[in-house]
Amino acid sequence: MKYSARLAAAVLAATSFNPVFAQTWCGKNYMSNQTVVPPGGQFQLPPTSVEPLIAFRCSPAFRPYLEEDAKDVAVIVDTPIVYRYLQGASPISLPSSGSNSHLGKMDVTISVGNQVIAMRKVPLNTTGYEISLDVSALTAQKTPYNVTCNATYQAETSSSSTTQYFSANASLLYLPDTNRSVVKTDLRTGALLARPADGKGGNFQPFVPQGFYISFATLVQNLSYIDQLESLHFNTIHPIPPYDNVTVFEQLLNKTVELGLYLVFDMRTIYENLTAVAQQIEAYKSLPNLLLWETAHEPDGKSDPFDAALNTYNLIYQLDGYHPVSIVLNCQDYNFSPYVEGADIVLEDAYPVGINATYSPVWNTSCTPDFGHCGCDNCQGNIYDIKARIQTFKDRLNILGYDRTKTVWTTPQAFGSGAYWNTTPTGQEWFSMDLTSFSHGATGSISFQFPTTSGNVETIEGTAQNVTTVVTQAIQPFIVDPKATHETFNIKGVDAGLWYNGTAYLLLVANYNSSSVYVPWGEVGLGKVTNATTQVQRILSVSQNTNATGLNFRPGGIGIYTATPPK
Repeated sequence: MKYSARLAAAVLAATSFNPVFAQTWCGKNYMSNQTVVPPGGQFQLPPTSVEPLIAFRCSPAFRPYLEEDAKDVAVIVDTPIVYRYLQGASPISLPSSGSNSHLGKMDVTISVGNQVIAMRKVPLNTTGYEISLDVSALTAQKTPYNVTCNATYQAETSSSSTTQYFSANASLLYLPDTNRSVVKTDLRTGALLARPADGKGGNFQPFVPQGFYISFATLVQNLSYIDQLESLHFNTIHPIPPYDNVTVFEQLLNKTVELGLYLVFDMRTIYENLTAVAQQIEAYKSLPNLLLWETAHEPDGKSDPFDAALNTYNLIYQLDGYHPVSIVLNCQDYNFSPYVEGADIVLEDAYPVGINATYSPVWNTSCTPDFGHCGCDNCQGNIYDIKARIQTFKDRLNILGYDRTKTVWTTPQAFGSGAYWNTTPTGQEWFSMDLTSFSHGATGSISFQFPTTSGNVETIEGTAQNVTTVVTQAIQPFIVDPKATHETFNIKGVDAGLWYNGTAYLLLVANYNSSSVYVPWGEVGLGKVTNATTQVQRILSVSQNTNATGLNFRPGGIGIYTATPPK
C-alpha cells in the first residue's frame, strides 16, 4: 500500500520536536536545590446533601452514528437519586414512602435542535434506560447536533404535589457514511467498536484493545517486533514518536494492516502545533486500521497549558470525527478536570512495581504529597495503586458528568530495573494490573513498553499469549455487554470484580497482600453458589485455588472464574 506525498510531509513535521526538561512534576518541585511548594490543582470533591438529589443525564448510545444508523439511534437516560452534588444534580421531592417501587416515573421529552422526536415515561432512580430514535430526517454533518432532554416529575408528598422540572443536554454526532475506517464508542459501556483492521471490510464488532507501546526508533532497527506482538495475540500497537523515517513508517503501516493490528497514532511531540496536527490528520485519517488519535502524553506531569489538549481535540473533530481521541495522565491528583476536557479516553500510567515510594534514587530527595518525584505519583508501591488510580479517575469523570462520554484505559507496567524502578514486574504482576483495571472499569489496556521480559512462562512475554486469549474469550464478552451488571468488592485485601449477564457470572480476583488469605464465595457476590464443583469454572489462576466454600490466595494470587446460578 502506497501513501501520498503529504504523508511524508506529515512525518517530517512530526520530527520537529525539542524536548523541554520539566522543572516540576505533577506541580511539585523534586530537586535537592528546590524548596517545598504545595502544588495545588487538587480535584475538588462535591459537597454532600442530606436531602435527595437527582443526577438527571442523557447521552446518545453511540458516538458517532452514521447515516446508515439513522433508524437505529438511541438516547440513554439516567435518573439516579444521589446525595452528592454531582455535575447537574438538583434537589428533588420524593414520595413519602421512599422505596423504589413507589417512586414512579418521569415524563421525558427528547429534542434534537428545536424538534421534539421522542417522549417516554422513564422510571426514577434508574440508569441506562434506552429510548429509540429515528433521525433520518436530519442531515448527516460534521457539526454535532444539540440534544435536549427535559423531564417532569410529580410526587405525592406529605406537604404538596407539585410538578418538578429537570433538564440535561447532550451532543449527537451524526456523520455521513464513509468508506474510510470508523471507530465507534458504545457510550453504554465505554467499549470501542470497529471493523476488522485489515481493511477488507466487515461488520462493526465491540472489543477490548490489548496492545503495547513500542518506540518507533526500536521498530526502525527491528520491524519484526510487529510480527511478535501479533503472534502473542495482541490486537493493537502504539508506536511512540517521532516517526522520523518515512520508509520505515510506511512499512509499519503496511505490516500492521496486513497483520490486522489496530494503530494508535501518537501526536505527543506536536499536539500543541495545530498546523502540524492538521497535516497529520489529513494524511492518516483514511488508514484502514486507525483506532484513535493520542494527543497529550502526561500533560499533567509537565504542566502543559490547560487548553492545549482541548484545542487539539476540537480540531480533530472538525477534520475527522470518525475516530476517538485519547490522552495519558500521570499524576494522581493534579489538574485532572481541565486536562480531561480534551479527550474521549483517559489513560492512567501509574508504574508502582519496584519503586521506593518515599525516597527518589534518581534525585536523592524524599517524596511527599507536596514534594518529590519517585516514578509513581503519590503511590504506595504495589498493585493497589492501579486500583486506586483507575477507580479515582472513574469516580471523577462521574462527578464531572462525563460518566457516559469519557472512559478510562490502563497502561500496565512492563519495564523496570532502572531509574526509579529496581525491578521489572513478573508476568503474574503484569496480569494482575490488567485484572485490577478491568475490575474497576477500564475498557482498554496498552502496556508500556515492548519488547519486555521474555525467556520463560513467568515473564511478561511468557505470560502474554495465554493472557490475551483469556481476555478476548472470557473477559471481553462481559465488558462490552451493555446488559451486564457490574460490581466490585474489597475483602481482606483481595480485590474482586463481578459481572452478571443474565445467565452467567464472571469473577476477577487479585490478592494485594503479601500473605495468604481465604475469602468465602459470598464475600465476592457469589453467595448463590451452592455447589462449586458444578457451578464454578476456573478459567485461569496463579497462586490461587478454590474449595467448596470459597477462594484461597497465596501472596499476589490472581484468578478468573465463571459461574452459573443454581437452576
